[in-house]
Amino acid sequence: MAKTTDKRSKTRVPLKGKVRHSEYQVLGTPVFHENAAIDLSGGGISFETSREYRVGNLVLLEVELEGDRLQLLVCVAWIKKTGPGAYQVGAELMALDPAHKARLKGHLDRMSHARPVRKKKTARKKAVTKKAVAKKKPAKRKSL
Repeated sequence: MAKTTDKRSKTRVPLKGKVRHSEYQVLGTPVFHENAAIDLSGGGISFETSREYRVGNLVLLEVELEGDRLQLLVCVAWIKKTGPGAYQVGAELMALDPAHKARLKGHLDRMSHARPVRKKKTARKKAVTKKAVAKKKPAKRKSL
């Protein structure tokens, strides 16, 4: 199985709770659907939905963070079918009111500092000692 790489340049924080979403309309009243949010970063969001969006669709989102409701306009970057009538959507933030942008940044800063940061495992180099080198040398053969 191919190893996937995370292409996000911004730290993502897991979200608990609901996200309301509706396909963006210039005119008319949006019809919101409510589903679970997965995670959020300064550049995008992922959420679950029963609606089949297409890559490139503009979606109006309402996300509640710490009691503060933010409205975001996002563009669907990817969609993955997770079951019958169930999808996971990844979307890029497109337009954000400056006041909402400042509030979002504040929430993300608090949320990223509140959660424990897992350190990446790094390979440790073994200390090379004279004993270790001596053990690795093959014994010399005596010639007959």
